[in-house]
Order: sequence, then C-alpha cells, then structure tokens
Amino acid sequence: VGLKKNTTASYAYSVTFVDYRIFALNGEIYLHINANTVIMTRLILKAKGFGDDDKMYDKFSSGDKSFKLNNLFGGDQLEVTLAHQFNTLWTDEGVHGKNFAIFSVPNTSHPDNPASIYAEIHITPNHQVQQIVPERFEHISLQRVFERVWKKGTRKSRNLNLDIANRRSMITVGNVTKSDIAPLASFSTVDEHRFPGKSAPFKESAHGGSCCVSFSVDDINIDGTRNNHHESLIVGIAHTKVSWKPWYGKSHIPQKEKDLVPHTHYVSFFYAFDPQPPFQIRARSGYFCLGHAPETFDDTLQPEEGGVFNPHSVLTRNRPLLQYNVTFDCPQMHYISTFIEKAGDPTSTVIGYG
Repeated sequence: VGLKKNTTASYAYSVTFVDYRIFALNGEIYLHINANTVIMTRLILKAKGFGDDDKMYDKFSSGDKSFKLNNLFGGDQLEVTLAHQFNTLWTDEGVHGKNFAIFSVPNTSHPDNPASIYAEIHITPNHQVQQIVPERFEHISLQRVFERVWKKGTRKSRNLNLDIANRRSMITVGNVTKSDIAPLASFSTVDEHRFPGKSAPFKESAHGGSCCVSFSVDDINIDGTRNNHHESLIVGIAHTKVSWKPWYGKSHIPQKEKDLVPHTHYVSFFYAFDPQPPFQIRARSGYFCLGHAPETFDDTLQPEEGGVFNPHSVLTRNRPLLQYNVTFDCPQMHYISTFIEKAGDPTSTVIGYG
C-alpha cells in the first residue's frame, strides 16, 4: 500500500518512513512507523465488498479525516484504511526517539475496562516506559516541534507535510517510569571476553524490536523445575548495534586492527520484565543473531522453505559479523518486528524478522 496521501513530504528534503510494525491493542490494530519521530495511527482492514462501509466509518473520531490507502501490489481484495491522521508519540520529556515497542497490560482492578497501553522508550540499562493513549492528541505549535527535533549543525528551517502529524502530540499519562538497572545477561558472548568494560563494541542502550508475549507462572515454572518466580512476566526482544568508531575510516589504522572489532552490526537479545510499573527487567539473554535468507539452487528455494525467492537476499551475505578475526554466520543487520504466540499452539511462539 502507498502512504503518500496527505501524510508524507513532497519537498526535496523529506523524511523516510521506515521500520513499519503493527500492534494489536484492545482489539484494535495500530500502525507504528519511525519517521524522524515515532508516529502511530489505527488501521481498519476490510475484505473488498464485505460489510457495511457506513458502519465501518462510524468508528472514526469526530472531525478527523480517514485515508483509504492505494494497493500497490498483490491485488485489491484487502482494503486498508487509516482511521485518522498519524499522532506523534512524544514522551513527557519531549523525547522523540525511535523503535518504541508498544504493549498493553490488563486492568486488574477493573477487568472489564480496556487494558492500559504503554510504549517502551528504552530497554537497557534502565527500562523506561511511558503510558500512552494512542487515539487522543493535543495540538502543539510548529516551534515546539522544531525545538524537539532540531540537532546542532543541521538546517534551521523546516517545512514538511509530516509536521501535520508531529503537531498532533499523542496524550501521555504520567511520567516515564524508570526501573533499576537490568540484571546481567544469562550468558556471555565472545565480544564481552575480547572487549571487556568500556571497550565493548555494542551499545549498552538498546531499543525495542518486538514486544510482547506474556508468560504465566506455570509457563515459567515448566515441569516444576523452576520455582524461583511467583508472578507472571512479559517477554520481548530488543536490539542494539555497534557503537560507531571514528577511526574505522582512517587509512593510517592498520586493517588487521579494524578486523578485530565488529563494524556497524546489529545483535538481539531476549528480556523479561514485571507486568506492572516500574516494569523491572528480571532477566535477559546474551546477544544473538538470526540467520541469512536460505540458500537457493538455480535461484529457487528448497521445497521445505516455501515462499518466493528474493534475488536481493544474496546481498545480506556480503558483510558477515567479524570480530577478533572470527567470522560469524550473522548478517550485518537483522531487525525483529514480530514476536507473538503461535496460533493453536500455546507452547510455541513465532518470530518474524528481516
């Protein structure tokens, strides 16, 4: 589908929409996009010719225009509509950030009420979470938008269609909660052995990839072998990347020294946290990566893989993870956008990534 209609810039200097994710919250579907800021809207999906259009549009906010998107590929049997213009998720501190994972927590005191919705601002070292109301917003001035997004050394003027959304500041509830520092990882990886302390190549601060799957006490204490936790936990997957080193591009640095340190690579890790504020992280894994696209034979996937071969997938093998002269079977970048319970199988989960 195309998102150009009244949502993106038409100027030479424009903002790229990246990292599309959808979240199911309180029985509704929300689209989350990184676009210099974090923007969200509610989606309405409808099979073509099914249902009553008038009743569907009754769900739109009063006075807020909806946008039916154009299908670019795959036919026109599914109609995708933005229920309203995008709202921008600024935190109570005015931080715009990126890759906020969104999750909901049931209202334990009033079970019939909608669940509370939260955005993860940072995962580590301190879990920082903001409660949000995705459907509600307040208008802020263009000057306030400019003050929040402007960075020293960049242009001091701004004229983007995207600011229509940036001025729609999503309603937040209370302040950002900040937990204690997360515990140590459950296992160490080679980078920690070779580059201890401050020389660690990967950033300690991590962003959300995908969240969340709830684990009950019974799930945690499977087969009765683990009785060290008596409350449910929420589990997500975060990602971090190599901190940029200015000397990577310096010709006087020997290549053999550069080869010791990872170069612009991404890694992921699991984390589990309490289902109530301040959402303390109770456990986290060491780093891992998810593999490349499957090998092909004459540009054809093996039958057990299914799907259609993408000829560009070979490019993901051009720069594997290299550290301390050891090459790992990891693509330069992998981004996990889906982590859900497997339908019909409560013992399994599904991870989707690219």
